[in-house]
Amino acid sequence: MATVALILNAVTVVLGAFQYGHHIGELNSPQKVITTCPDPENPPSSFAVAGLSAAAAAAVGGPTLEKVGSLPTCIPMTNFEWSVLVATLSLGGLVGSLFVGSRLADRLGRRGAMMVNNAPLVLGSLAMGMASSYGTMILGRFLIGVGCGASTVIVPLYLAEISPAELRGTLGVMNQLGIVVGILFSQVLGLYYSTETEWRTILLAGAGLGVVQVFALPFCQESPRYLALQPGGTAKAKRSLQILRGRQDVAKEIRDWTRQDERAIVAEEEGTLGTSPLLNEIGDPLLVGGAGDSGDDINGISATHGSGGLSVVEFVTMPRYRRPLLILSLVQLSQQLSGINGVIFYSTAIMSQILPNSGAMITVYISIVNVIMTVIAAYLMDKAGRRTLLMVSASAMGISSFLLAWSLNYEIPKLSAFSIIAFVATFAIGLGPIPFLIIPEVVDTAAVASASAYALSVNWTTNFIVSVMFLKLQEWWGGNVFYLFFVTLCLLTVAINRVIPETRGKTVEEVVKSWQPSHRH
Repeated sequence: MATVALILNAVTVVLGAFQYGHHIGELNSPQKVITTCPDPENPPSSFAVAGLSAAAAAAVGGPTLEKVGSLPTCIPMTNFEWSVLVATLSLGGLVGSLFVGSRLADRLGRRGAMMVNNAPLVLGSLAMGMASSYGTMILGRFLIGVGCGASTVIVPLYLAEISPAELRGTLGVMNQLGIVVGILFSQVLGLYYSTETEWRTILLAGAGLGVVQVFALPFCQESPRYLALQPGGTAKAKRSLQILRGRQDVAKEIRDWTRQDERAIVAEEEGTLGTSPLLNEIGDPLLVGGAGDSGDDINGISATHGSGGLSVVEFVTMPRYRRPLLILSLVQLSQQLSGINGVIFYSTAIMSQILPNSGAMITVYISIVNVIMTVIAAYLMDKAGRRTLLMVSASAMGISSFLLAWSLNYEIPKLSAFSIIAFVATFAIGLGPIPFLIIPEVVDTAAVASASAYALSVNWTTNFIVSVMFLKLQEWWGGNVFYLFFVTLCLLTVAINRVIPETRGKTVEEVVKSWQPSHRH
């Protein structure tokens, strides 16, 4: 049952995902006004086409840019420069997810990590919003990416660790819901502020969101599962969980964490205690006494977990994590190779080709549908199952991609608008939320932070490649680029069917058993 405290904690932390969504969409609508300068007699776009930045144009006697106050009204860029700027978010995200998110989460706690992580988000937003050169825009975008990358590790981790078993899927989808609402927020801002004098408002809004979360986080509870991992943290974990659950009797739930995490490791080792490096370090909870007792005596819990988790290198190299490694790699690759960010980053440019007066508005419609379908996904997640929704999502996106390519090539505006909205809508029910949600469902608590860091590094790397290449591929192939995504999605659907287990309503131990030889069919 969801308590008020649980919901408020989840919403506050999901502001991190909201910021990520805002930064995904913030450059979509204002692309033209940022890169094209309003000088009809001597347009700087001629320099941009030649590949010169604003500073280079000035150095060779180019036009003087109009200014609002002390800031220029535009920063000329070629399409390739713009693609690099957009994709720099992914480079920063790779750094944030691989080197920042899990380290902050393990050293400072989930709540403390979110507090510190707002620093690059606020500083990056200020740098972009106040930029007068391309280099400053790149720097700001990179800093924002670092913060977004860390958020994609910390937010799903926190949600998974505060969720009761029966609400794990629903609360897990809140991460993706935060992202898509953030995208909608940025698209609505873009609809009204994509002008020569106001586009900076869209970029500076990100700084305001970071400040709001900094002031709200101190009122949240630290993750009880994180507290239970710390030496002497049992009492704090119990108190935190009591507030989140709205009841005093929480000892059984805490004991269940220990049993699930360690039995999953034992199952992976085919029941042989003593062969697992982690078990040798922290001991078997069923033998040390803390997890086997009844009542409220849970003093052995933090000792059974130890004080830290595995590193990313250990997660990638340890034999017992080979299957989770394959699963996480596949779902993260599937999300980005679907082509979704080509649409989210550039939907206005795509639709403006055949609907020049409606591109920005269609982008807002896309975001509204994205939010609605994500809410529906939250309802379906604990009913239809993860694997089923992944397959439905990937196959439906493939059909939508085929129709989009066909309609763009033959200039059928209504079908193009329908196809691009359907593409995003079907993404929202499966490939959107599940790659984040599934991480703690196939990996035990000791490795979940590092598994998240690894998974998100795969996600950000693929995101960067797609973001950089999309406009160039579209320039070469036109609408045919979506045939490429159609073929990719068909292959991914087959792979998902063969590799991904169903995790709905199962403990990590039960999921691990599903891929043991005796359980294969």
